[in-house]
This record gives sequence, C-alpha cells and structure tokens, in this order.
Amino acid sequence: MNHRLATFPVLLLAGCGVAAPVGLVGGELVLPRVLREVSGIVAVDDDTIACVQDEVGALFFVSLQGKAPLRRVEFGPRGDYEGLALVGSVFWVLRADGALLELGAHGERLRIVRTIPLPGGLHDWEGLCHEPSRGLLLAMSKERPDDDRDARPVFAVEPATGRVHEEPFCVWRRKAVIDQAEARGLPLPTRLTDKGRERVALELRASELLAVPGGDEFLLLSAADGLLLRLDRSGRLLGVRSLDPDRLPQPEGMTWLPDGRLLVASEAAKGIARLRLVELP
Repeated sequence: MNHRLATFPVLLLAGCGVAAPVGLVGGELVLPRVLREVSGIVAVDDDTIACVQDEVGALFFVSLQGKAPLRRVEFGPRGDYEGLALVGSVFWVLRADGALLELGAHGERLRIVRTIPLPGGLHDWEGLCHEPSRGLLLAMSKERPDDDRDARPVFAVEPATGRVHEEPFCVWRRKAVIDQAEARGLPLPTRLTDKGRERVALELRASELLAVPGGDEFLLLSAADGLLLRLDRSGRLLGVRSLDPDRLPQPEGMTWLPDGRLLVASEAAKGIARLRLVELP
C-alpha cells in the first residue's frame, strides 16, 4: 500500500464531525473544547490546519473560515504527542519520549508506519518542523543536556531514509541569547532576587520550532518565557517578541500559512484554546 497519503481528501471526510468553529476573525480562532490541549499544528492548505492534541492519538483538521466541521482522524493509541510536521503529503508526529512517528493512510484512518528514536538521551521533546531547503526534519527537546545545561541542541532527521544525524544540526546557548538581548535592549523576562535585585529569568525551553523560509533562520517558541525568538543557525539573535499572556497563555505550536502569515496555537486558559496570527520578531 502506498502510505504517502494519496487518499488525503478522503481522510478529511473521516471521523465524527462537530460544529464548525467560527472563522479566523480579527486574527484569532477559538478552538473547540476537544482541542483544549492542542500541542502541534501545521497548515495543510489555504483554509485547513491539522492539529495534534496531548494524550490523543488522532489528527484534527480545522477550517480557518468555518467552511467545514472539525474532523478527527485516528492514527494510534493514547500518548504524549507534542509536535506535528508535514513533508509533502506525509504527516510526522513527535512524541515527548523522543519517538518520531511517520503516519500513512490506512482506509479512513491513519496508522504509524515508521517509528524513529531521536538521539541525545533527552526527554520532553516538543519542537518539530520541516526544513525544506535541506529536506530535513528538525526536532528539539525542552530538556537540557546533563553535561551542558546551557546548551539547546537541535537534531536533524532525513525523512526519506529515517537516518538521524548523530551530531546536532545546531546548538543554541541560553547565555549567548541573554548577552545579545541585553546588548540590544531586547525584552526578556525578569525576576527579583531575595535582595530585591532584578535578574533575567530566561529559561529558553522549546515548545515549538519553525524554519523561516528562504534562509538559515528559525523561530523558537518558549512557552515558559512567553516569548517568540528569531535565531540563525549559528545562534545569532535576530529578534524577540513577547506574547500576550491573555491571548496566548500557553503557546505550544506554530505554522506558516500559505500566504506567509505566522499562526500560533495556545493551549486552553479558562477553557479556551486559540489559534492566533502573530507578527515576526
């Protein structure tokens, strides 16, 4: 069977639908309650966003303009699913324990056709994106390596062969980000010490990763800091944007829309999960 999702339009009709959400009005879409723990998103076409939800082995397809009801397509058992990417017509899901799952069509469902373990002995994997210029999948853990607590490594996988690169694709460093931000007067979170002194409180723990088209630049979403950062592969900080905690209290996913706009997903606060358009830092 060809598992490259040749039957993709059929999949959008599978599963039990619920009422269509209100369209992307004013740059925001409130998601149904079933997606209150949305953890990864990817644009499928001009109107359709695929979502993955913590603990649910299914993809959810959302119409941004309310043209179709929400569709749920099962792919596997319950698990801590955190990231979602689309390579051509193939969906990839990142599980928090470091398993990268390739999905394939199976009737009106999806199924896991390949499981690739990620390197580094890390847990709490959350960031996943497709880097089209090199044809790679890039994955990032929220956990810090025991032997280098300042490092934030990104690992690469070749989707065609499943080969995982042993050496990190890049390594960003928390201290270097802080130094660059302070030198340029860019906003970072702070806290007061016991002596009342203000200190930078940047955690730089990845909740999502996204390649910027046309260059060697990347967006790093840090829910713990409420920040969206723009970095190049070498670790040069290109920009920082603070996210509205009322609108994006727990930002967990992001994707490019076909027209080039950036869409960020937040888990629920007070029962409401959202998709929201965000300007680049």
